Amino acid sequence: MKSIHSHHIVTETEVVDGWLTIDDEGRIAGIGDTPVGTRIEEVQDDWLLPGLIDPHLHGFMGWNASKTTDETQILHMADALLWAGVTACVPSCISSPMMLENVHALHEARTHQRQGAEILGLYMEGPFYNPEYNGGTPVQYFQKPSVDQALRFYEAAGGDLISLGLAPELPGAMEVITVLNQKGVRVGIAHTGADYDQTMDAIDAGCKMATHSFNAMRGLHHREVGVTGAILLDPRIYNEINCDFIHVCPQMIEILLKMKPWDKILMMTDSDSLTGMPPGTYQIGETPETLESNGKIHLPDGTIYGSGRLLLQDVFNLIDTLKIPVPEAVAMASLNAARFLNVDDRLGSLKVGKQADFIIVDPLHQCRATFKKGVQVCGRDQRNTLVNPEFMNLKIA
Repeated sequence: MKSIHSHHIVTETEVVDGWLTIDDEGRIAGIGDTPVGTRIEEVQDDWLLPGLIDPHLHGFMGWNASKTTDETQILHMADALLWAGVTACVPSCISSPMMLENVHALHEARTHQRQGAEILGLYMEGPFYNPEYNGGTPVQYFQKPSVDQALRFYEAAGGDLISLGLAPELPGAMEVITVLNQKGVRVGIAHTGADYDQTMDAIDAGCKMATHSFNAMRGLHHREVGVTGAILLDPRIYNEINCDFIHVCPQMIEILLKMKPWDKILMMTDSDSLTGMPPGTYQIGETPETLESNGKIHLPDGTIYGSGRLLLQDVFNLIDTLKIPVPEAVAMASLNAARFLNVDDRLGSLKVGKQADFIIVDPLHQCRATFKKGVQVCGRDQRNTLVNPEFMNLKIA
């Protein structure tokens, strides 16, 4: 047994001043007033938060999970995520000519992973999207919804396909939703111009979430509320949301939180390989991408292309700016994803019996140390050993 003390231990329901005790198998044995076993640290004014879970990301610190057939790129990304306080994640592929191979690489990475942020499965962002709502993805890689193609992706993922996004208004989409739902894949509503009725039909058919809510989808109109109105009104839908205050303004997030309970919100980053790197313009394949100092990543035409901010920073956006209670804001970036992904029996919160995955966060909201199963696996000073050493060669401005 060993114990760690903090004035700010964030549980599922409250912030506790006390000791977090970890048993010899790396599980949380207690949260209370008295230390048990070895005292490993007294962090005092630092926060103890559950390890964060990012359910939708593409890259980090120069590593890429979405444009690669090399599983080592994905595994390096998972290692680097520990520095940001993320202890579990769902890497996401995008529509591309190598999509099938990328899906297989993501599966191989999960199969061979021995360290880093735990890869819980993979998310397919595309290719069954409406080209009018492409975001930053080249439309030539979009495909018409097809059950046969969806099953090819499912088989290439080797059982690791957790979720897939599509535009429900496209011909064939309902059949794909039905088949994947039967196989346990969480189908998301994404990159879509669907109207209200089309969206409700998709939810009735089994859609479980709205991918990066409000981005790359038809907006709200007072005569036809469309997909945006449907995902706000329907209590069955989990709302994925980027809380960097760049993708979605604070007021829109406030509207969402007034419409939906906090336990239906999935915070995500949609992070890119530029995330965690110095600001500037980088030549990524044929397309230059620019990372601004505020964390905004954009293409030459101004299209926002992922986020350069950390999930932990976005949690404190909710706490400091929107005054969301700390346990609720933290749960939106940990427990809710664990529940959505059916791993909340062991991950997602600081609760007796769960895996002792937690992070120490200083008063400046920076992750000072990351623990998995009660063992420190990353510290703030390890950044230079985790970043892709070759990525800076791509910096052109």
